Order: sequence, then C-alpha cells, then structure tokens
Amino acid sequence: MFPNQFTSITFFQKKKDITLYKATDASHHYVIKSIITKDAAVKQAFYDEYLTLSTLRHPSIPTYFGISERFHCPDQTEEALALCIEDCSLPAPKGTFSLADIQDILLQTTDILGYLLDHGVLYTDLNPSNLIISRQDGRLFVRLLDYTYCYYFLRNPHPIYELRFSYNISLQLKGQPFLIQAMTWLFYELLESNQIEPLPSSVCQLLETGWNPSAELTLDDFSDMLRHSVR
Repeated sequence: MFPNQFTSITFFQKKKDITLYKATDASHHYVIKSIITKDAAVKQAFYDEYLTLSTLRHPSIPTYFGISERFHCPDQTEEALALCIEDCSLPAPKGTFSLADIQDILLQTTDILGYLLDHGVLYTDLNPSNLIISRQDGRLFVRLLDYTYCYYFLRNPHPIYELRFSYNISLQLKGQPFLIQAMTWLFYELLESNQIEPLPSSVCQLLETGWNPSAELTLDDFSDMLRHSVR
C-alpha cells in the first residue's frame, strides 16, 4: 500500500529519466522511484517490477510498499508514476575489498540471482552501483537494487519495454549462462577497482570460463568454482 503521507521527503538523485527521493513516516524509511510519463511501455515496466517484487521476501531484496500513478513530486507540478521501496542504503565499509571479500560478495550475489530466477526474474542490470554492501557483525552483507527493466519472464514474457543491460552480454545466452557471464564481468570490475593483483591462476581460469560459459554451466557450478578458485 503506497503511504498516504510522509513526515519528510527530499530529493535523492536523478538517474536518466527517473527521479529518486528519500522519504520517511512514523514506521519506515523509503526510496521513491518516480517518473513523469504517459508512455505505456514505462508504465508496464513499473507494474511488472512492483507486482513481481512485492510478492518476494528475501533479506537481500528490498521490500516494495506500493505503486501510485498520482505521486506529487516535491519539485514538480505534474503527477508522476512512482514506486515506494524500502530504503536499503547503509554506510559502505571503508577502504578496499580483499580477494576473500570479493568472493563473499559474489557468492551472496549469485544466491540472490538464483532466487530471482526461481521466481521468474532474470536480473539484467548487474553492476557495482546496484549492490549495497555493508558490514554487519564483522561480516559483509549484500543487497541488490534497481529492478526496473529487468526480464520478468513468468509475468510478462514479451514486454513492450526494452530490457536494461549493464554489460555487453551475449544475448544468445539463456538464463543461468547469461547470469554467469554478467557475474564474471562484475567479478572483473571488482578486481580492477580494488586493485587485486597479481591474480591467482585459478581466478584467471574462472574468468575465462565465466566469460564463455557453456549452455550446461549452472549458477551452482559457478559458485562451486568460485569457492575453490579463491582460498
């Protein structure tokens, strides 16, 4: 249920044509994802996201509280289409991640992607900016954000909106091999940004395998390889 009113609402950031706000009420902290549009494709994308994600319960997936086509943005006169989502932002751990940290991040992310796939969602927008990484009780905890324009293949196998891809993924790949290739690009990006070098030969082999996954390679296979490539 989209909240009737907020105790505070402030601009957060602009992402292309979508505006994000931070909001609170007596019970929760929210992110409001809004867009002023009459485009049927955008409307379908927002509803596919809400109707699917609002039914899921996973600690690494934000809670969806409601959707509205009459959201009044603080700095706009027109009504907007908006999603009300749990605010998952937390202070990021300071410093860089070790190779073992990156392994932990990737293993958690693989589990999330597998859960989504089991519930009819092929997550297509995998990149570091969509990962909220925090440290809780000395351990890293990953949450995955931004599900707009992903592929909701059970709810809507033929969407009229274009899917959003973070990397140059081979669109010939299906399901799990597609996600493995995306995970491998994420792995490489995290290694580069955290200046992990030299790389163990086992990690190099895993990158090569993940960039060119066979049709039979599963997410579980990739997780097992990741566990054994980083010791």
